[in-house]
Amino acid sequence: MLDRESLMQAARDATGLDDFGPDDFEEGFAVLLESYAKDANLTDLGVQLAHDEIVGDLVGRLQVVEQLKQRPEILETELERPIFILGLPRTGTTTIHHLLQQDPDSQVLEYWLGVVPKPRPPRETWKDDPDFQRVAEVLRLTYESDPGLRALHDVSAEGAGECRFVFRHLFKDDSYDHTAYLPSYREWFDAQPMDDVYRWYHDVLKLIQYPDDVGKRWILKYPPHLRCLKELFREFPEACVIHTHRDPAKVIPSFASLLTHFTAVYEKEVDPHQVGALAARLWKERIAQGVIDREELGRESQFVDLHFREVLADPVGSLQKAFSALDLPLSDTAVEQMNAWQESHQPERHGTHQYSAEEYGLDPDDLSDAFREYRDQYGIPSE
Repeated sequence: MLDRESLMQAARDATGLDDFGPDDFEEGFAVLLESYAKDANLTDLGVQLAHDEIVGDLVGRLQVVEQLKQRPEILETELERPIFILGLPRTGTTTIHHLLQQDPDSQVLEYWLGVVPKPRPPRETWKDDPDFQRVAEVLRLTYESDPGLRALHDVSAEGAGECRFVFRHLFKDDSYDHTAYLPSYREWFDAQPMDDVYRWYHDVLKLIQYPDDVGKRWILKYPPHLRCLKELFREFPEACVIHTHRDPAKVIPSFASLLTHFTAVYEKEVDPHQVGALAARLWKERIAQGVIDREELGRESQFVDLHFREVLADPVGSLQKAFSALDLPLSDTAVEQMNAWQESHQPERHGTHQYSAEEYGLDPDDLSDAFREYRDQYGIPSE
């Protein structure tokens, strides 16, 4: 169904390249394919989508290896005090990311360049770029298969994207089982150290910023960074973190709904209760780990906490407050452009996200009790 050699050959054929670099991806690649074979129950469309995504992961890796061989001087550049947005999903992280993309003094990992990393071309050339066109077409087909997905998670090829695409070059990422039932891959992944992933990720960011955006502030977002705070700061010791918070009793059913919709595009049958149990377990573990690691790091001056209600009530004002707390500049032009973006991107413009905890086998009272210590520590009101 998903054969290692045919996938690798498809990536070679797509790029004309054959150097995949070090073998640090091989174990994750093998575990993932084995999990698809024995655990998943994909539709024909799901097989095609999974095939294309894995080939895309391999293509991205091939291109990174080749470009860094051709221009080794890229690795001598630096990232200037990057800002990471992390925390529970469904807490305003995407809104924050898209707002900060409007800041002319910042750069983000655009969705298409996360999928196909290369030095960032001039923006006016993007729509004629075959890589951009391919990524945009995959997104179009995904939303066409389930138009309701836009109300849950609205992304575009040119918009700010998550770091997961780069993590997938090593086949170590939180997102593989967000579209298919892959418990054996999940068990393997949760036990993996991530230092090698963050080293690779650092190099890819250097590649994308080269040469025109070297020295420009990075704004990077991925909720699962919360599980890897120590690895993150080992690789980016000057980083700042915007840590978002919201009542988990509200967030986890919303996240389960998102995963159920995505999985339904790939799998023949989806068990919403199974998805709900996965969502609750993952974020209970990640929050617990994040709280411990943040305390042990002793870097509180590099963190700022934002509550979802603050972001919802005043998105731009909440970011002005966050930047002030981190002693970072935010220009009048940035604020003006962020306000303009906010005016044209009102919540629920693609419809409302309807769900209930019970659909996913979740009890709001049980969730509230399970996360009470976290809510008390960060002053998170219940919803």
